[in-house]
Amino acid sequence: MTARPRVAGGFTLIEVIVVIAVVSILASMAVPFVAKILDQSREESTRKQMEEMHRAIMGDPKAPTIGYLADMGRLPVTLAQLNTQGTQPGVTTVSPPTGLGIVRYGWQGQYVNVGFSPAAYLTDGWGTNLAYNNPGAGQIRSAGADRVLGNADDITYPSSAVVTTGRLLVNLYVWRTDNTTSQYVLNPQPASFPGMQVNVRVDYSNNGVRSAAPLSAGIPPGPLGPPYVLGPIHAGFHEVIATCTLPPNPQVSGQAVAYVPENNQQAQLNLYLR
Repeated sequence: MTARPRVAGGFTLIEVIVVIAVVSILASMAVPFVAKILDQSREESTRKQMEEMHRAIMGDPKAPTIGYLADMGRLPVTLAQLNTQGTQPGVTTVSPPTGLGIVRYGWQGQYVNVGFSPAAYLTDGWGTNLAYNNPGAGQIRSAGADRVLGNADDITYPSSAVVTTGRLLVNLYVWRTDNTTSQYVLNPQPASFPGMQVNVRVDYSNNGVRSAAPLSAGIPPGPLGPPYVLGPIHAGFHEVIATCTLPPNPQVSGQAVAYVPENNQQAQLNLYLR
């Protein structure tokens, strides 16, 4: 008896065509979904990147991060200035020295952590160059998924133009000794202390060069006693230096670092002189 040859199992042509059709339909349905997920991921990474760049410019008192604005006294002209010094004045030795390490004058980048791609921070999640000072001062703008500025999918941070200046209210606690007691006097006034002399200043960066900010209008130095309002001054960490003489006591002095907020806000510093 002759054995019959075994026939190998397989798919018919119709079955193969049906499978290919089903896979094609599923793939066509998945492509828009995957594209949407990718765009969402790129948008999130772009927003995070823009927030980090804004902190690199403005500084962050909680970190603390000094920031470009505090070092240079102005906003960068381009985003590239955050990590490329070029002709910007660098940190130099000042006289007298600040004595307070957190205060600096001059460019001290790089301000943005770029990892292995030095220019990556200049583009958004879609690989498009970020716009700066657009639409307002200090604002960073991404063209979004369509890669065209001016459309509804644009991403802007912060939401409004940056106001770089604020003010600082300085209270003076002046050490005084008389025949019976030694104590701090809060905001002594010339009327109570004839011959009183006081000087208060806040040092700031003027395009990378150390300068002294004047007292605000209406509160000139001289006969008027503290408190003093200093400003407007660009936001960031600043060194405040004060001296005071309450006769017959000798002159006392003090210095401190204060953070001046942006958007015309006012901070307060209690400065002790001894």
